Amino acid sequence: MLSATRRRVFPASLLVSGALAAGILGTTIPAQASVVTPTTTVATSTVVATQAVAAVTTASTAAATTVTTAVVAPAAITPAQALAKRVAAARAAYAVRVMKIRVSAVAIAKSRIGSHYRAGRSGPRAFDCSGLALYVVKKATGRSLPHYSRAQMSATKRVSKSALRPGDLVFFFRHGAHHVGVYIGGGRMVSATNPRGGVKIDSVFSGWYGKRYSGAGRLV
Repeated sequence: MLSATRRRVFPASLLVSGALAAGILGTTIPAQASVVTPTTTVATSTVVATQAVAAVTTASTAAATTVTTAVVAPAAITPAQALAKRVAAARAAYAVRVMKIRVSAVAIAKSRIGSHYRAGRSGPRAFDCSGLALYVVKKATGRSLPHYSRAQMSATKRVSKSALRPGDLVFFFRHGAHHVGVYIGGGRMVSATNPRGGVKIDSVFSGWYGKRYSGAGRLV
């Protein structure tokens, strides 16, 4: 048996070791805590990140759709633009109508080539110069002209040589008081010249008529 002195100096560590071996302290000393991985936190972060990416993608798609719509959608037409379109369409239709009238006038004038000259006559088989002009104008446009070359010149709009178009009327001598013909282009006209020549084609700017040219008139 150990003496009292030796019991007082008996190492405490040996006492603890003995107690552990006997199971006395086994239920009172807590085991070391294990490290728990925060799986829940990681999973939540992943969901949030996925939602954020989806939101950005949706916003980008919406923005792209808006831009595409803005580019593709036609701009609204203003009243001024609508009026301009109507005016342009009306002008185009009028230009087509005028061209048809001019083509018709030339065709009608040429169809009378070879007809007889008769003073005071306006067709359909015999003409004087102003009678042929009023016949062609009436057939092509429906308008009536006086049966006198000077009055016909007064009834038409003046045009220069450079602006002449087929279907215009060309006049000779001062104020067009002597002769009138139907211009057919290329510096030529159809007119009822005289009893000997009848209705034929002549040059407007050369020869006998070229020296006596006094102007041109336009109806359309």
